[in-house]
Amino acid sequence: MKTYPIMMDVRGKRVVVIGAGSVGQRKVVSLHQAEAIVTLVDPELPEALDLPAACVLAEPYRSEHLEGAVMVFACTDNRELNARVARDARDAGAIVNAADQNEDCDFFAPATIHDGDVVVAIGTGGASPALSALLKGILKTALPENIGQFAELLSQIRTELKTRLDTHEARGAALKKLVTQETIEAFTKDGEPAVRAKLEQILKDS
Repeated sequence: MKTYPIMMDVRGKRVVVIGAGSVGQRKVVSLHQAEAIVTLVDPELPEALDLPAACVLAEPYRSEHLEGAVMVFACTDNRELNARVARDARDAGAIVNAADQNEDCDFFAPATIHDGDVVVAIGTGGASPALSALLKGILKTALPENIGQFAELLSQIRTELKTRLDTHEARGAALKKLVTQETIEAFTKDGEPAVRAKLEQILKDS
């Protein structure tokens, strides 16, 4: 299935998870990390459930639970209920993912690798989560060490360059010269000073 990949900003937005099994709990944790406002609905909550990040409702699902949601996850082991949640979500104007039911999905949650603000997402259009997991393991070993910290430093440098270079084109050219494999390796070895030194040389030679 052809899909369009995006990174969605859910900060401060309502997301509803139906089903408090292991899949639903993982969704709650990852959504909380993305700063969403999460509601979890399940009439039979697991013992020792510890999800302070979510508003947990121990009650049967109703379509009213989806009011105001931008995204819905149907994570129960009842296919008919998941399909009903999917229909209700679309009626409410939300996009929906139904676990293991591609026909009831508007989107697929990819396997992801996180390091700070650097996110690598691997998807197979819902065809094979196992393949996504395999590729995740391969790519995780290929990512440079501390790439999230490197990205954070680049964000700072981009802001600083707005006061040092007059045009967007000039700033883009400088950053293109700065962001190389060599610079990443220097950062891994010697930290921020190595990147700053290379930046100053680039600006001097411009």
